[in-house]
Amino acid sequence: MSRDDREAEAARRNNAIARFQVVNVLLGGLPDDAAAAMRALLPQKLLRDVKDDHVSDLILDDLMFWAEPLTWGKERIGEGLLTALYQRRMIVFEDEPSPVRSVEGPSGHLVVCEMGEPLSEVIAANYAFALGAGLHLIDPVDESEAHALLEDFYSIDAPGANPAAIREMLGAKLRELCGNIKPPKEGSLTFISKHLPFGIGFPELPSTHLFQYPDLGIAVLNGFAAEQKGRRGTNVAVVVDPEKVRAPEIEAAKTLLPKRSIFLRGYSGKTATVRNVSDMLELFPYDLLIFATHCGDADGFRETYKFEDSEGIDRTLVVDLAIGVADTDDPDMLRVSQFMRFHSLDGVDWTDPVAKAKLHVGTAIADFMKLHKDGDDARVDQEAIPRVLGSAAMAMADSNLLIFSRSLAMDGNPVIINNACVSWRELASRFTFGNARAYIGTLYSVSDMEAEAVVVRLLDKEFGKCLPHALWNAQRVVYGKDDGRRPYVATGVYTQKLRATQEAVPLRLLQLLTSARAEWEAKRKKQMKFAEGSKRLDAICDYYEQEVKGLRERWFQGARDTHADGL
Repeated sequence: MSRDDREAEAARRNNAIARFQVVNVLLGGLPDDAAAAMRALLPQKLLRDVKDDHVSDLILDDLMFWAEPLTWGKERIGEGLLTALYQRRMIVFEDEPSPVRSVEGPSGHLVVCEMGEPLSEVIAANYAFALGAGLHLIDPVDESEAHALLEDFYSIDAPGANPAAIREMLGAKLRELCGNIKPPKEGSLTFISKHLPFGIGFPELPSTHLFQYPDLGIAVLNGFAAEQKGRRGTNVAVVVDPEKVRAPEIEAAKTLLPKRSIFLRGYSGKTATVRNVSDMLELFPYDLLIFATHCGDADGFRETYKFEDSEGIDRTLVVDLAIGVADTDDPDMLRVSQFMRFHSLDGVDWTDPVAKAKLHVGTAIADFMKLHKDGDDARVDQEAIPRVLGSAAMAMADSNLLIFSRSLAMDGNPVIINNACVSWRELASRFTFGNARAYIGTLYSVSDMEAEAVVVRLLDKEFGKCLPHALWNAQRVVYGKDDGRRPYVATGVYTQKLRATQEAVPLRLLQLLTSARAEWEAKRKKQMKFAEGSKRLDAICDYYEQEVKGLRERWFQGARDTHADGL
């Protein structure tokens, strides 16, 4: 909340409050400026400030008042909180060391949480309590070590490598980093971590993953809300196949999904362009999205900038850039997206935590971003490089699609199956930050036969099961119980499922698209009062106009607007 974009943090929480129909919002333990920023955007009628002496007012369970409070230290608070929840006791934190002990739960599920971010422990404890699960805390993994392990996964199929030996080594290392964990017999696991797919180290059990930061709480809510009684299923699916790889799983999906009365849209071949797919990602209300294409870090440029920051210090900043290009309705204009990764500042590698800790960053990055935004070119050098680390570009028919953390599926919470090679490392966190409630991707390359077998199993025999368990079953069938090859990783709350519910899907789509068209038209008119209409607003309005027109012609034979508005 100390950043310049703190309004966006409050806006995301405001959207979550509306999405989940929250009835109480408690602000507790926030600095004054952070609380003020939240109050400015959150619904005033629901807000309440909570101080330490107000906590007892929130207790609904009278037994908690009569039981002796649980005393706990100020670290390992997740284990203390879950213990108190199961014992129905208040918890009091003191300046004494906390016990080091895992918490067992009545179910066969275990939550494993990486320490280092206390709020994530609190969320992990509540998540575990909701599932009747246990909780085990593990030591935080050094950032440089975590990135090195992920790089080993990325390079597992490099020329001259021994993939089986590397997989075995990485699995053993991930298991070692979890310490003395005791996996539940015939149970299941959720890992809450900064970066690493710890479930790879425990192939004997189904597992899923959640990221500590950012917005772990919203990610948990997205998953739980989707499986509440009466909620819609995955009734609208989109498949994307730019025909960059052989994708028999897409043809299988076209057969399997309609049999379950799932409305299916496809982008294939030349129609799977960066523009079409990126517009669909943000603006079309889908519940399930399946990709089949190439994925990997793109080539790009390494650029060096020299400038004086606002503290009067001369700076040398080196950044890596990857570019994505999409066409527009204007033949003389392209829509360009840019992925930027900081490489070094004043000769210090940005990924070196030891050297970086000694570096005075000050205002350098903020000043550079302002210069870059204002078009002030302080660049002194540029060279082409074969790989921009972390760019995770997806090959479309015309160019690379760069995924950024933006709203998905018309502010929905879709399930995404990204059947592209090395599609988990970066994109799992970006898609979940965009409010995908579940994401399945791969850690390394997969063949077209594997891709088809796993996805077909998910859409057929495993349909309706908890998604992490369904994926675990699918990989055991495809690769065998004793084979260490497990390229697919699940992300999201464990209890989510692929399931269809009865719904007049075309009618619902027409209503949603018509409403969105009206909303964006109103935004465009408001914008035009102050300046010329934004080209992006024009493009969005045109998108919804074409969607409504196409849907009516295909399903309603040109029905009038009142047909949809009267639902």
